[in-house]
Amino acid sequence: MNTKLKKALKTIIHQPRRFLTILLPLTLFVAGWWFGLPAKTSSPEISSEAGDEIWTCSMHPQVRQPNPGLCPICEMDLIPLQDSGEGGIREVSISSEAAALLDLKVSPVVRSAAIAEISLFGKIAYDERSISTITSRIGGRIDRLFVDFTGALVRKEDHLAELYSPEIYVAQKEVIEATKAIASQSASTSDPVRQTRLRLLNAAREKLRLLELSEDQINEIASQKNPRDRITIRSPQDGIVVGKSVDLGSYVKTGDPLFKVADLSSVWLILEAYESDLPWLRYAQDVAFSIEALPGEEFHGRISFIDPDINPVTRIAKIRVNVKNPGLKLKPGMFARAQVRSRMTNGGKVVDPTLEGKWLSPMHPEIVKDGPGKCDICGMALVPAAELGFVPSIGQSEDSPLLVPASAVLQTGERAVVYVRVPEKSDPSFEGREIVLGAKIGKQFIVENGLSEGELVVSQGAFKLDSELQIKAKPSMMNPNAGLVEAPANSAPDDLAGQWAPVLRSLARLQVAHDSDSAGKAIQGMLRAINAVDQSTFQPDTLKLWNEFSNRLTNGLTVANRQLPQSIHEAARIATRSTEEAGRYLGLSSQTEAPAKIDPVLAKALEEAIKVYLPISKALADDEPEKARSAAGEFADTSSKIPLSEDAKFLQQNAVELAKISEVEKQRELFQNISNRLISLIRSHGLDQVGSAYVVHCPMVADGKGGDWISDVPSVLNPYFGDAMLNCGSVTATLSLGAKPPMKKMEGLKEHNHGK
Repeated sequence: MNTKLKKALKTIIHQPRRFLTILLPLTLFVAGWWFGLPAKTSSPEISSEAGDEIWTCSMHPQVRQPNPGLCPICEMDLIPLQDSGEGGIREVSISSEAAALLDLKVSPVVRSAAIAEISLFGKIAYDERSISTITSRIGGRIDRLFVDFTGALVRKEDHLAELYSPEIYVAQKEVIEATKAIASQSASTSDPVRQTRLRLLNAAREKLRLLELSEDQINEIASQKNPRDRITIRSPQDGIVVGKSVDLGSYVKTGDPLFKVADLSSVWLILEAYESDLPWLRYAQDVAFSIEALPGEEFHGRISFIDPDINPVTRIAKIRVNVKNPGLKLKPGMFARAQVRSRMTNGGKVVDPTLEGKWLSPMHPEIVKDGPGKCDICGMALVPAAELGFVPSIGQSEDSPLLVPASAVLQTGERAVVYVRVPEKSDPSFEGREIVLGAKIGKQFIVENGLSEGELVVSQGAFKLDSELQIKAKPSMMNPNAGLVEAPANSAPDDLAGQWAPVLRSLARLQVAHDSDSAGKAIQGMLRAINAVDQSTFQPDTLKLWNEFSNRLTNGLTVANRQLPQSIHEAARIATRSTEEAGRYLGLSSQTEAPAKIDPVLAKALEEAIKVYLPISKALADDEPEKARSAAGEFADTSSKIPLSEDAKFLQQNAVELAKISEVEKQRELFQNISNRLISLIRSHGLDQVGSAYVVHCPMVADGKGGDWISDVPSVLNPYFGDAMLNCGSVTATLSLGAKPPMKKMEGLKEHNHGK
């Protein structure tokens, strides 16, 4: 037996008290550890919590890990992912059973031609343009009435009345005497005398013309031997006598009205349209109507006038339709029922295949020709039908508007809310969303912004879901900001704040815009900047707020665009208000500065410099110093052409030195010098004018001092660390979005010249 073991046994036998003193505490400790271990490791509650928790990096929020540890990019300690709960700030989830009890129904958002059939009521009226008022051109007495009642049908040159006047006697005598003088002159009469007599005759005849006597009447008077003291008043046109202002024996003065004659070959149809019908009506649009007195017959005309004023009591606007009436079947005062079938594109133009390639008169819509020319009635130049809001057809599906059931829309004041089914959730989940509505078509609304084709909206039971959000004090139809807290200014995360500046710069351009064209471009710039924001790195809380308020902001810009070209000031006010609201809740600045004047030559030089700068950045990110050297040589040549001598010299010197060395760490130091100077130049001389340019920042560069570089996309490929920490960094500024940055389809909002 081992000597040490024998000694231990001997101690136990001879010193039992000392042994128990040592053994007892040890036994209790081991027992406690033994019995406590299973209970701790087998706790389902703790195990479940640990398994569900997500860990992320404060520097790289795109990292998602199920367990704590180190960031695979920068090796910083991971932190628990903070989330405010499932769903968005307007999201409500219910069980399938509850959805059945609530009797919820959903309908898809469809893209289809917006076809509306507008029923209107009105009556036939005289065409005011074809009414002639016959006045007395000379004072006298009505001695005879050939037309002695209103409603009489007359033809052109028909006798209407006979007027006695001493003045007409004198005028006739002058013509007769002048005619006789010329007829009696002999061959020996001198030329001056002949010319004088001819001038007297012409003057006498012109006097009768001014009294509205025809050439036949004047010739008849000239052939008479003696003048008469009466003149016959004749009708200047075919028509119906609709007014008689004199009686037999009445005395009249020069200019007194005698008769009114209306030509009924064309009439007006005066319709009454409610303000909700007006978006579907256009100048020159075809109108079909029927007359109760003429059953089975259909008549057509074109809209010639839409009253710009709406009756404040009846909320009705007058619509005037020009109608041809060759058979004189249509009589003023007849009641008519009209139908306007309007098919509208997404841009608000009316589809009319019959007007393809046609030219219309801007004053007389009944004048339609195959090419340019003059109006047959007023002589004005014809304009293409497209300029009056017509297109021949809808060429692509994108030209059709988005439609939702009217029952899906909850409206309060100027706001409209729908509830959209969240597709990726197993239980029925719905998200409230503010949208911008267009015109109503029967039981559907046109959606100008806020929805996409194919989304499912709650078409029955939406108010019940909204009530659930109101109970939970979440944003709802009645209180859109319930439960939301305004964030301190400039407290937004860097990955959001760094992409916000282009929105403010475009807003500044809108605020100083002096014409509708520049204002429209500024609104488009704001939309492009919003849609270009990269959301992939946003924390859940930030993402929820961004989804809500970016949607509200694009809605506001859609409404602002409606104000153009009528009111640039109102468009700027709406856009500013929407931007300020988004800034308050997202912690973003809403302060704008007057846009700087950019030298296009300098901006172009900076754009070319960026193009040859990017290959240097990529080579360093790929840990390829030789490629970096080659790219630096090209950059040196390009940067020397920048029309700022000191800056060009600085960039060229650093690039030349970078091209000479092969040590990648030294190259990165020089690259940082180049980046800092180039970023400074763009901020001063090339904002929004140098293509796509983002500033990316890595805080680990230069022993924690940080370093910036330029990227043409809002993503991170770190040139300062290469493969060691390739994705370390975040976008901190947007210098330029490029000519065509990514942009979502905005319903009812397109780029166009508002000044036209």
